[in-house]
Amino acid sequence: MNNKIIIYGTGPFAKLMHYHFTHDSDYEVSAFCLDKDYITTSEFCDLPVVDFENVADNYPPSEYQMFVAIGYRVMRNRPLLFNKAKQKGYQLVNFISRKAIIREDLNLGENNVIMSSCDFEPTVSIGDNNVFWTRTIIGHHAIIGHHNYISGGGGIGGNCQVGDLCFLGNGALMINDIKIADETYMIAGTIILKDTEIASKYHGNPAKLIGRHADTGIQIS
Repeated sequence: MNNKIIIYGTGPFAKLMHYHFTHDSDYEVSAFCLDKDYITTSEFCDLPVVDFENVADNYPPSEYQMFVAIGYRVMRNRPLLFNKAKQKGYQLVNFISRKAIIREDLNLGENNVIMSSCDFEPTVSIGDNNVFWTRTIIGHHAIIGHHNYISGGGGIGGNCQVGDLCFLGNGALMINDIKIADETYMIAGTIILKDTEIASKYHGNPAKLIGRHADTGIQIS
């Protein structure tokens, strides 16, 4: 497999990831793709924009890999686009900054982003489609699921378990041995001292449960 990739998306996050892949990785971005109904331009970042439905015609999975660039504003969209790309047959690449601290025993899935100054301690297991923003610290033996977004300066303690579709705001932290349930939303600066509940929103130090979003999912404006 060569190092040529297609970025799925043309939003701000896609533009940022184009920069990082170009300046801080061995991958070469060849094009962008987007669902046909959402295409408004033929070029993005001076590269062609092709419709996702037919992307494999000119950029086949046998010759290109893909990165799904979807942010956090509607968290439940993260697995939808990830699964669409997988169903097309593409291998999804990880971005790992050369300035991140990564141990050799890291168990890592697909389509993850690890930004500069992140520090992953020994024996960490990461699923698919997670974002770890700058200065995130992941403690030893942590297990993290899929489609999560951990903002800058966040910290996950040793032996913690994080489910799926969780959002940790800037500087959100937790002590060791905590279980973060699926679709937990931690507002910036929140300090978690005990296990969280599914599809719930937390704020404060120590954290307090301030809301639930089981029906609509996490939508962050």
